[in-house]
Amino acid sequence: MTDTTGAASGTDDWDVFISYAREDYIQAKDLHDALSGFVTADGAEPRIYLDVSRTSGTPLGADWQTFLEEALPRSRHIVALYSPTYFDKDVCQWELHEAYKLNPPEGGRLIPLLIHPGAVAKVPYIVHRINWISTARPRWIDEVCKAVGLRPAETGAVLRFDTPVTGAVAGHTLPPLKVAGTAPDGLSPWPSGATVTLTAQPATAELTGTLSASAVGGTAVFGDLAFRTPAAEVRLVATAPGCEPVPTPPFEVRAPEEQPSWDEPDRPVLAARGHPVFFPDGRALAVRDGRTLTIHTAEHEAAGTAELRERPRLWARGESCVAVADWSGRVVLAAPDGRTRTVDLPAPHGGRLNVPGALAFAGDVLYAGMWNGQVWSLSLDATDPEPVLAHRAGVQVLATDGPGLLVGGLDGTLTPYTDGRAGAGHQLEPVLLALRRVRNFALVVGERHVHRLDLTSGRLLQVTQPVSAVTGTLPGGELTAIVDAAGQGVCFDAELAVRVGFGTVPGARPVGSGADGRLLVMEYPDGSHALVRDGRTTYVAGHPMTVSPDGRRAAVSDGERLLILSPEELEEPS
Repeated sequence: MTDTTGAASGTDDWDVFISYAREDYIQAKDLHDALSGFVTADGAEPRIYLDVSRTSGTPLGADWQTFLEEALPRSRHIVALYSPTYFDKDVCQWELHEAYKLNPPEGGRLIPLLIHPGAVAKVPYIVHRINWISTARPRWIDEVCKAVGLRPAETGAVLRFDTPVTGAVAGHTLPPLKVAGTAPDGLSPWPSGATVTLTAQPATAELTGTLSASAVGGTAVFGDLAFRTPAAEVRLVATAPGCEPVPTPPFEVRAPEEQPSWDEPDRPVLAARGHPVFFPDGRALAVRDGRTLTIHTAEHEAAGTAELRERPRLWARGESCVAVADWSGRVVLAAPDGRTRTVDLPAPHGGRLNVPGALAFAGDVLYAGMWNGQVWSLSLDATDPEPVLAHRAGVQVLATDGPGLLVGGLDGTLTPYTDGRAGAGHQLEPVLLALRRVRNFALVVGERHVHRLDLTSGRLLQVTQPVSAVTGTLPGGELTAIVDAAGQGVCFDAELAVRVGFGTVPGARPVGSGADGRLLVMEYPDGSHALVRDGRTTYVAGHPMTVSPDGRRAAVSDGERLLILSPEELEEPS
C-alpha cells in the first residue's frame, strides 16, 4: 500500500518534488534555486527533486520511469508548475494524477504553482478544486515556502544596491543594476545560484524586464529593467532567500521628453509622413504612407512614387536598391535616385492567392519566393520578371548563395539550388522565420531553434532558442535580433553566441537595425517606436522612426514631417 503521510523513510526522501514540462525548465530551475536558499523546520538544507539535477535528480544510468514512480511517494510535497504546455505532456499528466492520489483529504501535499495564466483553462476537473499559488503575486515564493514547510535561513545576510538609482525615464532601459549580499564572518549570503527578486513600489510604475536573477559570487545583475509609466516617487525593493527586503531611496520616473528640436538649420526636415526606410547608402529614404511609396533622394527631394495594392509584407535591401512586397504579390523596386518599378507577380494557374514568402537580393537583382513555391528574379532594368525555379514545398525563407539559392520550404526543409537544380535538403523545423548568409554559413531562425549550416562541409548545428517561442526576428549584419511575445529578446552572432540580451514591451517587434545589428528599432503594439542600443532602450517616439544601415542617421516622424539626425542626438540620459 502506498504511504501518503510523507513521513521520512530514509536518506533518499525529498522535501519537495518539482513536476514541470521540459519547456518550463528555466522556471523550474529558478524555483529549485529559490527554495534551496531556505531551510527545513529543523534548520537543515532542503532536498529538492529536479529530474536533471546532478545532486538531487534522477541518477545517471537509472530507469527514469521507475525512479519517478519511487520518488513521488517518497516526497513530502509535490509542486506542479501549471503552464499550457504542462497539460499537454503525458508524463506531466501522470505525475499530476499520482500526486493527486498521494494528496491526503486535508490537502497540503500537492501544491499547484500557476506560472502562466493561459494554463487556467486547461486545469483538469479532478484537481481544479485544489487552490494554486500564482507567480503573478508579489511574494509568491514566500507562499510556496510556507506551503512546503520551509523557512528563511538565519544567516544574517544583508542585501544592498551596488548601483545607485537616482532617476529613470519611462520606457527607457536602466543601466545594469547590481544587488549584492554580505554575511558575517565572510560567509556566502546565499547558496550558489540563489535568486534575487526585484519589485517596484508603487506597482503602478510597472517595472518590466527580468525581475529575478541568479547571484554569482554574491552579486545579482539586472540588465534590462524599465518602467512603463512615469511616477513621482518610486522605490526598487530587492528580496532574496534568508534576507530582509531592502529598498532604494525614492527617485522620479520621468516622462520621455518631446521630439528633438526641428528648428536647427543643420538638421534636414522632410515634408513627408509615414514609415521611413533608409536605402543602403544611408542617405536616401523610401517613405510609405498607407499604400503610397515615395522616394526621397540624398538631397532630401521627392523624386518618385509607386503604389502598393495591399499592406506591405516584406522589405529587403540590395547593393543600392530597396524592395517591398505586399500581400497580393505586388513588388516595388526602388533606386535612391527616384527610379521605381512595380511588378505584379502572376499567380499560378490564374489563382488569386499569391503571397510572397521571402525576398533576397544578389547585388541589385531581387529574388522573390512565393508561398506557392515559384521563385522569380527581377531588377530595375529587366523588362519582365523571370521564373528561376519552382520549389514544390513552397517558400518560407530565401537567401542567395553565390550563383545559387537557399530555399526554406513550408515543410521546414532547407534546400540548396544551383542553376535551378536542387541539392540535398536539411530538415530543420516547421516554422522558419529568417535566413541569411554570413561568410560560409547559412543562419536560419526557427520558431524553436537557431540552425547554422556550414555551406562548405554541409555540417548542421542546431541550438535551442535562448528565449521562448520567437515572434519577431531581424537579421542585421553581424548580429541577428530575435524577440518573443513577452518582449524578451537577444542578439546573436554567426557563432550562435548571444552578444546582447534585452527586454522590451510585450508584442514589440524589430523593424529596423543599423551598425551591424547593435542598434535596433522596435515597433510597439500601439504604433510607437523605440531605439535600442546594445540592449538598452534609449529613446521612445510616438510615431515611426528608423536608422540607417551604418547606424549614423535616424529618421524620426512627428506624424507630419521627418527629421534626419544622428541617433546620439535622440538619446536622453537616464
